[in-house]
Amino acid sequence: MPLASCLLPCALRYIPTPYSLLPTPYSLFPIPCSLCYSFNYPLIIVVSMIKKITLDSIWFRNLLIIVIVLGVVFRFYNLDRKVYWYDETMTSLRISGHTRTELVEEIFDGQIISVENLLKQYQFPNPERDINDTINSLAGNPEHSPLYYLMARLWLQTFGNSVVTIRLLSVIISLLALPCAYWLCLELFGSKLIGWVAVAIIAISPFHVLYAQEAREYSLWTVTILLSSAVLLWAMNYSRIKQFIKKPYRWIIYSFTVALALYTHPFSAFVLIGQGLYVLITEGGRWSKRVTSYLLASLGGILLFSPWLIIVITNFSKFIANTDSVNHSRSGFLPLFWTLNLSRIFFDVNQGIHPLSPLHYLSLFLAGYALYYLCRQAPQHAWVFIITLIGVTGIALIGPDVLLGGRRSSITRYAIPCYLGIQLAIAYFLTTQAKNSGKYTKVMIDGNLANPEDRQNQQVRGDHDMVPMGKTRQNPKAWKSIAIALAFSGILSCIVSSQLPVWWHKSYAKSRNNPPVAAWINQIPQPLLISNEIPGRVLSLCHLLRPDVQLMLLDKSNSSTNIPEIPEGFKNVLLYRPSEELRQGIETTYKYSVKPTDQSWLWKLSR
Repeated sequence: MPLASCLLPCALRYIPTPYSLLPTPYSLFPIPCSLCYSFNYPLIIVVSMIKKITLDSIWFRNLLIIVIVLGVVFRFYNLDRKVYWYDETMTSLRISGHTRTELVEEIFDGQIISVENLLKQYQFPNPERDINDTINSLAGNPEHSPLYYLMARLWLQTFGNSVVTIRLLSVIISLLALPCAYWLCLELFGSKLIGWVAVAIIAISPFHVLYAQEAREYSLWTVTILLSSAVLLWAMNYSRIKQFIKKPYRWIIYSFTVALALYTHPFSAFVLIGQGLYVLITEGGRWSKRVTSYLLASLGGILLFSPWLIIVITNFSKFIANTDSVNHSRSGFLPLFWTLNLSRIFFDVNQGIHPLSPLHYLSLFLAGYALYYLCRQAPQHAWVFIITLIGVTGIALIGPDVLLGGRRSSITRYAIPCYLGIQLAIAYFLTTQAKNSGKYTKVMIDGNLANPEDRQNQQVRGDHDMVPMGKTRQNPKAWKSIAIALAFSGILSCIVSSQLPVWWHKSYAKSRNNPPVAAWINQIPQPLLISNEIPGRVLSLCHLLRPDVQLMLLDKSNSSTNIPEIPEGFKNVLLYRPSEELRQGIETTYKYSVKPTDQSWLWKLSR
């Protein structure tokens, strides 16, 4: 894929090294060049704002700029080269207004259909189905809140049907997480620098980059978590920012963010419970005006969510049935999956769960020490907020798995609130070390380091707890090594994962052979592909095939007793992941010889 510099701000092209060394992929997706240039302006603003930060460590400021810019670039890179895997095809099926049952009944009946017609009808919006059909399809899967799917349908209807277009929506949404993280840090710590460090950590996190390129709701969930958290603190009047909106209206805005979060993901309920605990703890367990305002605002958000809540309650049996897989324990030691998932937010080269992997323990130590440092040094309202953000969701996932068995806590994307809290803690730790390196630190107010004379002269704003810090000289080499290691590991991880079509989050077992299988099929003339594989896996392969490839799809539940007649006129008749019963039935009924090809999951028929 050719390289160019369209996605980088024009200003960066003239900044001396190290900016001139930034990779600048351009041919990421077929959209107008003017749209690419429109993404330059936010990056220019970011660079100019960071350069205004007063910080002794100029290289640290430069590192922030490079990391944030690269994090943005990686989100756009190779959008069309990644496998459109099982879960993404289910997203598209619901957007099209169809259910899985309808797809099986209408298409998996042994009739011939082209890839082009299959995708056009069941993977993208079309005139035959409207937005009400999409809502009805989602009602059959109430475990998925509807906001992202409705947004995606409207997005595709506006900008056209393609894999790149729907993934571009997730990319753009993921970029909104960066200003939300910055705002949250301003509310928590009153420090712009902590905000920029948090933005950099989230921007280059390989975990967030992976899910920014998925046609799924998880980038939107990240945004709503950060947004609702920032608005809550803003409404509680902890903000250092000049207030232009009166407090009652801020609580109304919080109600809308509560509803947005719930309409995005059902696990937002855990985040909201954590926020409620935070309000109670910071108010000392007393019934105060803030507690009343929080309860009224939360109730307002739940009322706004009530239309979908009624659907969830009505279809609760489907909710339970569709999520039954999380109750099945997975092989392996569960805590190893926790440490593996934790390491993936910093460094991800598709490493396994080997118990001797140092990455697990380094990540665990970094997260643990950052949280310890946060609890010791940060204002009480800041560390209580982060601990409740992590703790409630963590307990909700780990508790049932430990007590009853299951795999909830091993599914990385479910723990996004926990990972965000850990990243905020690390941002606080690195920033305070950056400002303290080589200096004696005596006092800190709300995350803003200050000398006693500054405090006496009221040069440092803030009305919260002063946090005394030990009068010890900081070791600049240690924190510099951590900062460089985090930046390097994130960049390296994104480079590696961006080059491969299948990564761990796309279910390697379901997707790994689809790219070579599709490439092999696309090179042969007049193919007919027969399969009784489950719909999601077939649809995933179809997104890689030529539009004129013909399909004969069968329902696995009756394909062994209802062997279809194979039509003439096809030079190459292939079987994709057929069941043993289907292979034997074709050999017995039609006297075909079924032989494996040199591609896994693919067989060829010959007489």
